[in-house]
Amino acid sequence: MSAELRRLFERAPALAVVLRGPDHIFDYANPGYRQLMGGRELEGKPLREAVPELEGQGFFELLDEVYRTGKPFEGREIRIQLLQGDGGPLKEGYFDFVYQPIVDSQGEVIGIFAQGTDITDRVHMEGKLRASEARFADIFSQVTVGIAQTDINGRFVLVNDRQCEILGRSRDELLNMTMLEVTHPGDRAGNVILFRRLAETGEPFVIEKRYMRPDGSAVWVRNNVSGQRGPDGKVRYITAVVVDINDFKVAEARQRLLINELNHRVKNTLATVQSLAAQAARAEDPRAGHAAFVDRLMALSRAHDVLTSEQWVGAELAAAARVALEPFGGDDGDRFRLRGPAVRLAPQEALALSMALHELATNAAKYGSLSVAGGHVELTWDVSDERDPERPARLSLCWQERGGPPVEQPVRQGFGSRLMRGLAQELGGAATADWRRAGLVWRIEGRLSARPGAGEALFTTLDG
Repeated sequence: MSAELRRLFERAPALAVVLRGPDHIFDYANPGYRQLMGGRELEGKPLREAVPELEGQGFFELLDEVYRTGKPFEGREIRIQLLQGDGGPLKEGYFDFVYQPIVDSQGEVIGIFAQGTDITDRVHMEGKLRASEARFADIFSQVTVGIAQTDINGRFVLVNDRQCEILGRSRDELLNMTMLEVTHPGDRAGNVILFRRLAETGEPFVIEKRYMRPDGSAVWVRNNVSGQRGPDGKVRYITAVVVDINDFKVAEARQRLLINELNHRVKNTLATVQSLAAQAARAEDPRAGHAAFVDRLMALSRAHDVLTSEQWVGAELAAAARVALEPFGGDDGDRFRLRGPAVRLAPQEALALSMALHELATNAAKYGSLSVAGGHVELTWDVSDERDPERPARLSLCWQERGGPPVEQPVRQGFGSRLMRGLAQELGGAATADWRRAGLVWRIEGRLSARPGAGEALFTTLDG
């Protein structure tokens, strides 16, 4: 080796070594290579003798192959374990070596020139980076919130499993879509304004919005959105942490509905109580008026109890009738005979029926069949067989008193008559009273309805 070439290798930061002959005898090793070998004697010694710990690591075989074939080796990471300079345990290192055959004037291989770089630190850092990425991937895929990253144009570039679940789409689908394409049309305008502001200023934001699923259903989410800047300081990516709040929104809407319904019911109940109080105030006998008022309040309360047990979604006609008639012996099969199919009443229909039956039973207990021993009431009902499911069923109900004293038609209509008209109006039908001497027969026919807000007809009738 020329003196000039030797000076060049002496200054080189890379590892450089020249091996001579098939035994790979050290002809030259630069300072970096000698330092790697812990300062041991190298020149003039075969590689296997100078660095015996390389045996079994595939290093010797690699050099033998280059010498035998004359083909260079380059561009591959090599893992080597070497003894430390103080004779301590083997130390692992990673190197990027190039082995170039040296040939004579006849083209015969006479040695190998090796040049390499110690890449141990880089390999360790890459290993740590891969481990960190693996941990991030595990966290990213397993968190219970959705995570989505888009480019500056809103196109998805990264989504986790939870985000796919929330949107009901596969990862491949989402990576070919934009944020706006999965946003509910009604929420796009506001979302776009915030998104553009973040892209321009980096200002993060929180938004409650609806995503659209492939089946057309909407899902409410709360997005915490922030930007990630590039080396130039400009926002390059936008990341959203997505929390599914659909159940909360559904419960919130249900709560609003229930509050509105409660307000409506309270208003109607207060109107009923006001009407009952007005009726009591008009009584000729204040004590009797007060007693009637209390009785009617109790009847209203019992009807409310029935509906409360059913969460105010309605009540069975038979159950409402029994509770209304309970103070008059409604559980006595000799006094009251109830017969009819199962019929579901809307809340206000049940209230109207309960109040009407209370008035009928009160009158029967004072003047009719329930005022004497042996008298009884037959309450029967039937529902027409409607073929059209869109049309409400038709109810026919009959109250018939038997075994009481002779009955005469009253000269004037009282509060009970108003209740009957209110029930008929509630059912959208008509009520008739037949004052037979053998006992009152009262009939009502109308269509059952569970329409929201029903019941106001009863209360306006009571005031009239």
